[in-house]
Amino acid sequence: MSFEGLSAMKKLFAGASLALILLAACAPAPATEAAAPAAEPVAAAPAPVAITVPAGEYVSDPNHASVGFEVQHLGLSFYSLKFKTFDATVAFDPANIAASKVTATIKATDILAGYPSDYVANHPGTKFTSWEDDLANSTNFLDAGQYPTITFVSTSVEPSGERSAKVTGDLTLKGVTKPVTLDVTFAGETASHPFSKVPAIGFSATGTFKRSDFGLTYLAPAIVGDDVKVQIEADFIQKVAS
Repeated sequence: MSFEGLSAMKKLFAGASLALILLAACAPAPATEAAAPAAEPVAAAPAPVAITVPAGEYVSDPNHASVGFEVQHLGLSFYSLKFKTFDATVAFDPANIAASKVTATIKATDILAGYPSDYVANHPGTKFTSWEDDLANSTNFLDAGQYPTITFVSTSVEPSGERSAKVTGDLTLKGVTKPVTLDVTFAGETASHPFSKVPAIGFSATGTFKRSDFGLTYLAPAIVGDDVKVQIEADFIQKVAS
């Protein structure tokens, strides 16, 4: 090969090498394995509220408690009703909330409907004297003559927050027993009730169940909704041995 040819060959190799170096410099970096996302911190369980009242049996204060419920009316609004007469007892253990027990009995005839108009005039041919009378005694509704009480007996108490718990129990309504869960909030306590002079505690509770589960299907769901919303507010006073 002539000197000129050798010189041209060297220039060609030099140009090719420079091109490879430039391509390598411009090429994207090889993909690396994606880093695993950082684990989200696990929220610590809420610390239970320190409750200072003593363990024991607490009974509802009938003058400072309410048991109400709501059902949808014509798909337009919720109609509210209450029960006037009921008893509830809480076997309360502040050191072990899950060991607490709840029982309640409601008198089915003592229902308050708040119907301001003349019920008999608005319901020609009715055999009932009022809307409350109809709700309490009609076989379409509570049929209190055969089923005079509504009862609730807790089967489990599961703490769900600093001041709350889910209380599941057996609700017996119109002779049918089904499990219902209430969301219960611990509202407050006092070491000495200003009137009774004994420890007292307060709770709020809400829950929902279907009345059709208890055989109450009349007018459901088009006129009177199937879902029943429960709202309970109650003071409980420590039961003192007589």
